[in-house]
Amino acid sequence: LTDVKFGSKLERIEGGAFLDCPFLERITIPLKDGMITHDNIFAGCDNLKHVDLVEGELHETIAALQLEEWRNDMNEEIGSINRILSTVDAGGWNDDVGDYEDGEKAQVIRMWIGSVIGK
Repeated sequence: LTDVKFGSKLERIEGGAFLDCPFLERITIPLKDGMITHDNIFAGCDNLKHVDLVEGELHETIAALQLEEWRNDMNEEIGSINRILSTVDAGGWNDDVGDYEDGEKAQVIRMWIGSVIGK
């Protein structure tokens, strides 16, 4: 599993959904607050480096209105999260404690979604 694309009707991704998917590189999700529910969603997903947004009503509205500046801002935001993802820890199994440790990827994506929605 290297690439996951969700539709615009997805409401949230629950904890452990992609636990130990070491080959996952890209995920496409809708831009919705509360989408990322737990910090362990991407534990063990060390290769996750790209987040894309589902093309749905929001994208169609922007295209129709030709809001070039806003589109450019969103492209910058997507580039930003993709640069950050390659630098943060995914978490995963810790033999010392005998349990999974939460990674930073889910936290970073959740904060990024909130930031983008706030624009």
